[in-house]
Amino acid sequence: MLTYDTIAVGTDGSPTSLRAVRAAASMARAYEAKLIIISAFYNQPGAMLGAPDSESVPVIDRADAQSYLDDAAAIAQKEGAKAIEVIGKSGDPVKAMLEVEKDYSVDMFVVGNRGMNSVRGRVFGSVATELTRKAQADVVVVNTTSESK
Repeated sequence: MLTYDTIAVGTDGSPTSLRAVRAAASMARAYEAKLIIISAFYNQPGAMLGAPDSESVPVIDRADAQSYLDDAAAIAQKEGAKAIEVIGKSGDPVKAMLEVEKDYSVDMFVVGNRGMNSVRGRVFGSVATELTRKAQADVVVVNTTSESK
């Protein structure tokens, strides 16, 4: 029987990422799995992709990440997840999630599909696309394009 012990999901505080959190929490409840919620942050402006123009790059700092994690944990509790851990990690979201995979023996990632079909996503890659390429764990991509679901 297929089972998952540790499910991880990332959040950047956006409504679409919180939809992925709800889906991950529901799966964690169903599998009686630990849920790890991750938020990546950047210690300094322009740290993302070595951006020369830090004004054009949205920067999530440690305080923002903690606020997103707190909100996501509350949502996960409402969805019935029992064992919830939140982790803020400095750096690129995909790298942060892959580090958590290794450190916490993640069986499954749940991510939203935001950016997968955008021009930016096709050029630079989306979190979902990069995780499906690099993760050893299963990756479930949740359709987050509609808030009505």
